[in-house]
Amino acid sequence: MAAPEAPRPATVAWLPPRTESQGFVRYLATVRERWWLILAVTVIATLVAGVYATKTAKVYKAEADVLITPAVQGDAATSGLGLVTESSDPTQVTTTAARILYTSPVAALARQRLHLSASADDIQSRITIEPIAQSNLVAVIASAPTALGAQQLANSYAQAAVDRRTSILHTEIDSLIPSLQRRQATLPPDERTGSGTLGERIADLQALRAGSDPTVRIASRPELPASPASPKPKLALAAGILAGLILGLGAAFASQSLDPRLRREDQLRDLFRLPLLARIPDRRSQRGSTPLSPAVLQPDTLEAYRTLRSTLTAAIGDDRRSILVTSSAAGEGKTTTALNLAYAFAQAGHDVILIEADLRRPTIASAIGVRPVEGLGSVLIGESRLTDALFTVPEFGDRLDFLLADRGAAALVDRLSLPAVHQLVDDACRLADYVIIDSPPLTEVVDALQLAQRVDAVLMIARLGVSRLNRLADLGEMLAQGGIAPAGVAVLGSEKIIESSYYQMPAGSSAKVTKTVS
Repeated sequence: MAAPEAPRPATVAWLPPRTESQGFVRYLATVRERWWLILAVTVIATLVAGVYATKTAKVYKAEADVLITPAVQGDAATSGLGLVTESSDPTQVTTTAARILYTSPVAALARQRLHLSASADDIQSRITIEPIAQSNLVAVIASAPTALGAQQLANSYAQAAVDRRTSILHTEIDSLIPSLQRRQATLPPDERTGSGTLGERIADLQALRAGSDPTVRIASRPELPASPASPKPKLALAAGILAGLILGLGAAFASQSLDPRLRREDQLRDLFRLPLLARIPDRRSQRGSTPLSPAVLQPDTLEAYRTLRSTLTAAIGDDRRSILVTSSAAGEGKTTTALNLAYAFAQAGHDVILIEADLRRPTIASAIGVRPVEGLGSVLIGESRLTDALFTVPEFGDRLDFLLADRGAAALVDRLSLPAVHQLVDDACRLADYVIIDSPPLTEVVDALQLAQRVDAVLMIARLGVSRLNRLADLGEMLAQGGIAPAGVAVLGSEKIIESSYYQMPAGSSAKVTKTVS
């Protein structure tokens, strides 16, 4: 394969601008993905509401209505007596009356009549006085632990309020009549009585003194409450469920916006306009720092790598033989993919060379159980020839050759961008049908970018629940700036894996082989 004179022109059609996907479909996907969070928050909120409904002390409420009949302004009979007088604003009359009725002396009088041990302030705290809109009525609402207690307290407080206003009126009249009578005694006899005289005023005051406050009276007595005002179990549970759903949805969308990891395949489609070449199962029990060789994989996983072999070949064509496998960060399964993809090509009858170019973190040797004496480092510095550094492992067959990172190779990272490694790729392509290169994550080791520009195809690996969206976006921008259009993406841990017994090994056979150490 001839070395190109310059990097391939950037093909950015596969890299759309970074935009936040919106719409009902995205919201529905978020709900479907985080249904467990919504359910958990809803259950917790419902349980809290249930505990509140069962453990909270019951409160009964009873209401008595007080009618306010304001005195006419300018009436000589009621002038100066401190009665509730009429106003151009009807709501001002009831508001003023409500304030007059809500006093500590009224509460103390109601407490005395009911023979309660609670203080006057406590009694007053259990009373609510509210003007009733569009009327001259003021509602006296009492709260108590029992229905009878609420009824008695509302009735007693309303009556005490009327009696208190009457007592104040009588006191004012009692202080006013003697002074008027003394003034009347100084007048001539013919001026002491008659219309508009002091005698008439004294007679009106005496008539008021004989009755209660004419501006305040009880319009309706409280009824016995049939049920507690709080808590209401059904309403509390309904409110708990509704609040739980609202909080759960809020938590789901908040976690979605704050979650930096790849969770769904459609997030990849938002980042890249690239084909999804394979969905590879990711067994949680098999996760670790060591790559997984074919000997430890399940049949459906091996079949997924065979699928990747076929789709990748169709995507890049038969004449493109060097393939670099990379990812956005370590731990996303690129080395496992490179190893098993190379094995899948070898199983199909192709001669394959697997090159471990991840010099900082070489792991293939531990996965296949070998300890190379000569490797990539020796070839790069000219101590060994490529043909001498290649070796096979019996369990992988004689069609798969390995060129792994040997001791001290980490110091040669800078050589990945030198012509020596370019020549290495060309030589490997002449020796094999396919050359699979396990590259370091390009967002972490930029030196390997020139190696990516040298190969025929780049395969990106993403892992659900592990890959970070910002890292994937950075990887895409780096490849685009380097003039590289990836062949596609392979997803590990896909949500669309279907369990099937079709790929299970026949009875009496085994998918595992014993690894040898050379």
